[in-house]
Amino acid sequence: MPSRSRSEVGRIGKKEVVMNAKDFVLQVGFGLILGTAGGVWEMLPASAQTDTSGSIITSGDIVNGAFVRGSARDEVLVFRTPQIENAVNSAASVINQRLEQRNLPVVANGTPTAIPASVQQNLGLIVTGEGNVGLSVTQIQNALINAGASQTLAQNLASSLPNLTAGGRVEAAQLVNVIEVYNALINASDFDLLNEPPEELRAIQAVLTILLNAARSQI
Repeated sequence: MPSRSRSEVGRIGKKEVVMNAKDFVLQVGFGLILGTAGGVWEMLPASAQTDTSGSIITSGDIVNGAFVRGSARDEVLVFRTPQIENAVNSAASVINQRLEQRNLPVVANGTPTAIPASVQQNLGLIVTGEGNVGLSVTQIQNALINAGASQTLAQNLASSLPNLTAGGRVEAAQLVNVIEVYNALINASDFDLLNEPPEELRAIQAVLTILLNAARSQI
């Protein structure tokens, strides 16, 4: 039986579904959120800007310079303006509240179902750094692997999440890292995983989308 690509038409019962890896990629256009010590990074050219398509975003969705590098010799990424930082931190507080209430918004096309409360609880413990974070990381990692994700990439993504929104504050460098490892997992995933993503992936998608939309609102 021929293998299916990540961009193809599949059938689920009588319903025809078109899935593409691009639908799941988080586009963060680093020119928008990052910069460098002693100088601002160049903005992405217009040709490199990509609109969000489908459920998730990637490195072209946010553009026009939102991050900068820290001072001195450190290669620390920071938010380019206080407005962007405040917007992202406010979004982090909302995420923490929504996860605590098990009411995380769903970001997807079609008519998606709510993310299970148990998944939101696990992710909430991880991103806030409260409770048994290690156990929750393992559970999310295993769920991704069981859904068909690479063991290494699933581990990278799950282990990048702790304290992402802790105390209603987001570190720019961590946000960029989480998006990078998230996209690496998506780009390496096959049709079946993208067609029926695990609830854990949907929850992570929702959190990252909220943070990126907050940054984009200040550009």
